[in-house]
Amino acid sequence: MHYPNINKEFIDKLLIFGAELSKEVCQIQERGFETLQKDDKSPLTEADLHSNKRICEFLAANTDISNIISEEDKEVQYEDRAKWDYYWLIDPIDGTKEFVKGGDDFCINIALCKGSEPIFGYVACPKKQDQYFAIKDRGAFKNGEPIYAKYSYNPQGEPIKVVASKSHLNKETEEFINNLKKNHEVETLNIGSSLKFCLVAEGEAHIYPRFGPTMEWDTCAPQIIAEESGADVCIAENSQPLEYNKKNLLNPFFIVSCKILKYFLT
Repeated sequence: MHYPNINKEFIDKLLIFGAELSKEVCQIQERGFETLQKDDKSPLTEADLHSNKRICEFLAANTDISNIISEEDKEVQYEDRAKWDYYWLIDPIDGTKEFVKGGDDFCINIALCKGSEPIFGYVACPKKQDQYFAIKDRGAFKNGEPIYAKYSYNPQGEPIKVVASKSHLNKETEEFINNLKKNHEVETLNIGSSLKFCLVAEGEAHIYPRFGPTMEWDTCAPQIIAEESGADVCIAENSQPLEYNKKNLLNPFFIVSCKILKYFLT
């Protein structure tokens, strides 16, 4: 299936741009920066604003899709964006709290959506120098090589590897993990940002339960990377897929998991 603007030339340019932008945000982190507080009490840094500006400029220069939903530019009213067929959904710095702490668990997320679903996703992990991308029905890749979620699970000889938030580990998530521990050996890894999706996508973890608030720009790009690797991404309450460009951009709780694992979660 053909998707507008998503071809080898665009991806090659995006990978070069993403590597350059990654260096720039790392330089900002290393030299120091001012941290402001947004209305929702979340941090805002020079790196967020710089990355947002650079991504918007790149997309304007290399695509003909001008519709953008960004964490740092939320001014478009639902009545207008509801009419969009294609649009970009971006998070200039996903994991700002970890960025502020000087950690390496932060990412750059860029996704292209058609209607309510992502059809292309790109995630850069600047400090790790990793780049992931996926195209709907064409697979998922890390640093140019295909990646695959786990398809097998041996309950007798392998712990369930659960990846959970580093900054937002709440009671509901702890209860979910404790329920798993009643019947299974469990190994937990706490990490920030889109990397949690990516660890499931590349087979390093079995499951990522998210029972805390996230926004659409947090999940859109890594969702399609996980799905194209063979993982499931679904709403925790009803097993339906996450949808995008909703009137309220807040996501419901969700679970990312390798497909075979669902049979062991009872």
